[in-house]
Amino acid sequence: MTIPSRLSASLTVALVALAPLTALAQQQVQNPAPPPAVRLPVVPQATAPQMPQAPVVSGAAGAGQAAQGQPAGSIRVLPSLPPKVAEEADRLGRGYLARVQPKAPSVDLTLAEGYAARERFLATAMPSRPAQIGWKVMLTARTSQEMFGIREPVAGRIFAGQINETGAGIARDIGARASIEVDLAVTVKDAGIMQATNPIEAAAHIASIAGYLDVPDLLLAAGEPLTAGTLAMINAGVRAGVIGKPVAMQTSPDFVAALSNLTVRTTDGHNGAIVESRTSAILGHPLNAVVWLVGHLKARGESLKPGDVIALGSLSRPLPLKEGQTVRAAYAGLPGNGGFDVQLSVR
Repeated sequence: MTIPSRLSASLTVALVALAPLTALAQQQVQNPAPPPAVRLPVVPQATAPQMPQAPVVSGAAGAGQAAQGQPAGSIRVLPSLPPKVAEEADRLGRGYLARVQPKAPSVDLTLAEGYAARERFLATAMPSRPAQIGWKVMLTARTSQEMFGIREPVAGRIFAGQINETGAGIARDIGARASIEVDLAVTVKDAGIMQATNPIEAAAHIASIAGYLDVPDLLLAAGEPLTAGTLAMINAGVRAGVIGKPVAMQTSPDFVAALSNLTVRTTDGHNGAIVESRTSAILGHPLNAVVWLVGHLKARGESLKPGDVIALGSLSRPLPLKEGQTVRAAYAGLPGNGGFDVQLSVR
């Protein structure tokens, strides 16, 4: 290696390492104004069926049943919530379960209140919830955060059965208001990731990276206001996803730096371009999403585990689910790698 090459590698490491510090500092800034709402576009919709009631166990009764060996996915000890917030979380949970489009919550939720209501929502939306297998990070573009009046992403839980392998078929009516978003995913290698403070440190504890097509469900009826607090309550819209074949993570500065500048070309299955993007759209570097999630979980007393899948953030505008369509995202730009891709079809 020549002297200029060493300097270049050092600069690369420094630039990569500085990126998360800016993002993490920004999220600490208080936002005094009430969070704005983003209105979902109005489109014709069919008459929704009546939402079913789903039993929810909370408080001491839930704790007692859990202690008696009830399945972990069927009983929840839920956080204490204001009655109106609990009622709204149950109502939206029933909408998720029935795949219908409810109206927006009648109460204004802060981001913290949305996270507090998430477990109530999930207990109703997924009464026999399977084991958690990972996390989704959304609103990782600064412009998206500004639209919702926040200075940080939003996280949601991913459960077993919600991630499919590349080439899977996704039902057009899988959700109440589902779409497709081009994403990127990593798999955690070991618990040391909870000490990561920058992309290079995070890479050392990541087993692999892969293309990911997220199929989020924003749930609310057409024209309804959607806030960051509501997004947190509805679990970041997690509904389904398709993951590509994994590529082993490398910890060299060149490899880690290249992750922030991958080109992503999404086509309709016949090489017709839908959208082109770069992975720098995710907080400047996609592994910054991992660093943010580490801090977010630490603050909540939670942690990442080996084998966890993390969906890092959207790289495209939402794409409609069109029956018979195939969507393919191809990622290029890794050193010494021919690229990787992920594909799904809509049935």
